[in-house]
Amino acid sequence: MKYSLIRPSFVTNFSCIGGECEDSCCYGWNIHIDKQSYKKTLAHSELKVLAKTALKKVKKSEQVWAQAVLNEEGACGFLDENKLCQIHAKAGEALLSNTCKTYPRMAHMRGGDRYDSLSLSCPEAARNILLRPDAFRVERTTLTHHRTFKATPVWAQKAYDYSIQLLLKPEQPLEHGLTAIGILMKTTERVANGELESSAIDNMFQQLIILSDNGQLKQHFEGFNQDTDAHQMHAFTSIQLWLNTNKVRRGRSRFELINQAICAMADEEKSISMSKINRAWKEVAVPALQDQQELFSRYLLYYFYQMNFPLVDKLTPSQAFRVMLLDFFMLRCYLAVIAAKNEGLSEHDIIMCFQVYHTNRQHKANYSQYAINLLDEAKFDDLASILTLLS
Repeated sequence: MKYSLIRPSFVTNFSCIGGECEDSCCYGWNIHIDKQSYKKTLAHSELKVLAKTALKKVKKSEQVWAQAVLNEEGACGFLDENKLCQIHAKAGEALLSNTCKTYPRMAHMRGGDRYDSLSLSCPEAARNILLRPDAFRVERTTLTHHRTFKATPVWAQKAYDYSIQLLLKPEQPLEHGLTAIGILMKTTERVANGELESSAIDNMFQQLIILSDNGQLKQHFEGFNQDTDAHQMHAFTSIQLWLNTNKVRRGRSRFELINQAICAMADEEKSISMSKINRAWKEVAVPALQDQQELFSRYLLYYFYQMNFPLVDKLTPSQAFRVMLLDFFMLRCYLAVIAAKNEGLSEHDIIMCFQVYHTNRQHKANYSQYAINLLDEAKFDDLASILTLLS
């Protein structure tokens, strides 16, 4: 059968920068080696001696047959003095393990179509996704396979398409677009539960366009209670504490830069207030991002694409929206504290914040459910409350 291969230009234009990378994937994480690559590396005349100490057999599966042994600096044992891979240099890309050959490239299937992507845990991928003006120019080619895939529910496809349209509506502030998406998810959830027909999503989308055009969506957003510092602080400190617990080895020094910037905002009693973080966002970060005004729009567009929103993990559409807002909020806080510490934001700072957060987030297998439990505990349990994370 014929399907589509969808590939954004941020994937097409990606190229590993090797030893120049500020947080190389050859450092600080478990590099899995598949069985075939393991055997070929041990048999290679120029690599077999090094392979005996640089690889450790674990035999968990065909794909996780071995793993790279890291040295005292956390580096893969196959790196040379120039931080370049000796497997690639001496045997070529064909001998690389599946992990090394593909990362940070990713893909997911939806209704038989394949959607290529990149992981934000790679700094160079993050630059391609967040900073390239043509990042989301899409190439669509024909893909033929005979596998059977579960069809995407109509409600999910409509919610995905309409969310992107609401996000990118011209001359509409990002916060208003997110408000509209949150409202749309409430209707989507009722459709998913069988309470309404899928046409209700179409009708709600049309209503939201009208509300945006006549200014009522703006009034709706501005009507929320802005006195939420305590709740926001609870959400921020809880997530940051959890990410600090059992930290992944990769990128730990960069993660500590975030922690140091947070601590630098403490007063004499070592207390940190959300009002200081929010003030740093408005007074330092926002002016510093004047040349990157599409930063969060690109991030959220990537988020929808990468996470297959609203079919995120096993969450309901409303829960998926709340987790997305929490991710948005955490990144905004990271940018705010780094901006306050550095008295501005460089391109390096911006990429570090997004990459560090997603490196730690993706290594927490139960992140989404933890986030929902936290949001419920902190009373961010409905649309009005969760949108206050944008204030």
